[in-house]
Amino acid sequence: MTKTIYIFRHGQTDYNVARRVMGQLDIPLNDAGRAQAAELANKLAKFAIGAVYSSPLARAMETAQAVADKTGVPITTDVRLMERNNGKLQGHIVHGTENPDEYQMDYNQLELFFPAAQLNDNDWRPDGGESRTECWARGQAAIMDIVRNTPYDTIAVSTHSGIMRGILDLVDMGNTRIGNCDYVKLNWDGEKFLHQ
Repeated sequence: MTKTIYIFRHGQTDYNVARRVMGQLDIPLNDAGRAQAAELANKLAKFAIGAVYSSPLARAMETAQAVADKTGVPITTDVRLMERNNGKLQGHIVHGTENPDEYQMDYNQLELFFPAAQLNDNDWRPDGGESRTECWARGQAAIMDIVRNTPYDTIAVSTHSGIMRGILDLVDMGNTRIGNCDYVKLNWDGEKFLHQ
């Protein structure tokens, strides 16, 4: 059975504006984010969405709730849709540099500096966190389970940019830039995802 999935990133938060790493910190939407979520809900309301699946983090849930309220459908949470656990990077502004020894990497400071190559390594795991590869695998497993088990032909998924990149990697779109409340339509043909 063919299914349609609208997967979207949560609305803006104050951490997005400050360029702080949120990871799994439970940061709510700001006023702009709530307006973005309402606009997204209006866009998705024209589709016959049967259910919304969401990360349980507040920013994703608030965005999911806007869509659920507009479409009149239930929300199901899945912890595997949570953003990457960025460990000790969470709450900080993180920079890649060629010379990290020039900077004090103090977790009590606002800004952290790491080798750019390390930050861009999909298998690098920050202290107390998970790698990008682990995050992507978790998100891919979640979306596969959801699409195989949902009774609905059309669903919406509220998540985070890290998880979205992992899911979009299934259709060779993992490097797509994903803004707040951006969404992508995917089709499931019973075996694989296709981008439309």
